[in-house]
Amino acid sequence: MVQNLSMENLISIIGSIASIGAAIWAFVEARKSSDAAKKAERLHDELIHRREMVEASQVHSETRRILAVVSKVGPSCNQKLLKGVNCAEIAREVESFSIFILEQSEHFSDFFVNKARELNEDLKLNIEGLSEASTFEEKKHHGKSMFYKIQNFMPAVKKVSDEKRERAIKQ
Repeated sequence: MVQNLSMENLISIIGSIASIGAAIWAFVEARKSSDAAKKAERLHDELIHRREMVEASQVHSETRRILAVVSKVGPSCNQKLLKGVNCAEIAREVESFSIFILEQSEHFSDFFVNKARELNEDLKLNIEGLSEASTFEEKKHHGKSMFYKIQNFMPAVKKVSDEKRERAIKQ
């Protein structure tokens, strides 16, 4: 009986040591898993930020490009320079730009204001007007109005683009 009792004690001690070892091993593995999850989350956040940075850069370059296109009928245009300019094509390009910035409008939201949505709404009448314009005065009016609206949007684009780049540099 004494021998059975000491055998039971020995088995109990071995079982307790095995349980403690398993608990330590589980703790170490849980910590590794937690670290891996944190790294995956950081990588996910970085990928999202990179995508946002690329999108903001695309909006910036597209805004610069469309300003150059609209400048053909913008403030510096005159009747002589306007000959041979396809205003309907310019209106189509501005329409495409307007759709593009609307798609990217999430980057331009403040608390109650969304600059991209505002520009999209502001350009609608000018796009239609330029497309249907027949006189020099109509073309100049709508072209100049579009140019200034897009030009006023440029600081918001630059600000968002710079903020995204600065955040990438800090990380």
